[in-house]
Amino acid sequence: MDKEDSRYYEEVVAKKRMFGGKIFDVEVEQVILPNGIPAIRELVRHHGAVAIIPFTDDDKMIFVRQWREPMEQETLEIPAGKIDQDEGSDLQEVALREMNEELGLTTDKLEYVTKFYTSPGYSDERLTVFKAQNLKQVENKRPLDSDEFLNVEKLTLDEAKEQIEKGVICDSKSIYAVTYWELMNAKN
Repeated sequence: MDKEDSRYYEEVVAKKRMFGGKIFDVEVEQVILPNGIPAIRELVRHHGAVAIIPFTDDDKMIFVRQWREPMEQETLEIPAGKIDQDEGSDLQEVALREMNEELGLTTDKLEYVTKFYTSPGYSDERLTVFKAQNLKQVENKRPLDSDEFLNVEKLTLDEAKEQIEKGVICDSKSIYAVTYWELMNAKN
């Protein structure tokens, strides 16, 4: 549906960039609501990211344990990473880069699963999710980012669900991955 055809369309009348960073930008927009009343929208503009649901040959999923400062806790998450500004549109290559960097693994079986907006109320970040099987060690592992500290952990489905209950797996992409895994198993 075109935005002009939507009865919920908000007309942007002014836009100001408030912050420009290496991961995201922040904009403030003045809009006119469908009922004619003006409103302010604070928006995070993001280049997007990829996430990988990596399955081992013995039916485990690989997670990374790391500290997340916004939540002030350790989390277990599926591997993921932002799309750099200079990277092209080949998101499979971005996913393979992240697998190499975070896991030291690669695959010849990387399959698109879905894409979704992580928090559309204020951000345009779109996450593209891939499933990886037939994992192999890389010959030349890329270093982690200088501000990245993590450990790799392999979990069974029951262990992953337990970590969700404990609040250690607590982000949307990783909960999605575990739910996807559970649904895959139910189909089989």
